[in-house]
Amino acid sequence: PPLPTGANSLYLKLRDRASYEFALASTAAIVVLKGGQIESVQLAMGGVGAVPWRATAAEAVLRGQSPSQELFTRAAAAVFKDAKTHPENAFKVELASRCLVHALTQITKGVSA
Repeated sequence: PPLPTGANSLYLKLRDRASYEFALASTAAIVVLKGGQIESVQLAMGGVGAVPWRATAAEAVLRGQSPSQELFTRAAAAVFKDAKTHPENAFKVELASRCLVHALTQITKGVSA
């Protein structure tokens, strides 16, 4: 469907090498800011599971709040609080968390808390 009025969208894909098509971690974000607060948000994470998935835990943390690094960090922590990793992929929790925080920082850039 079309983006909501006033929405900003962003897709951030982290790869080991530019020649690789697959993402080690990715974030797709749609954010509507109103009055310096996050009115609505939709987030999807990729590269950290068998299929891309909605980050509804982060959406709940963000909705109605003023953008800030601390808020974005809390949202990322909410997404991965119950993550079950294996030794060969445990690094992805930190990588995906940073990907989410960076995407949110970029998409809300210029909005003061």
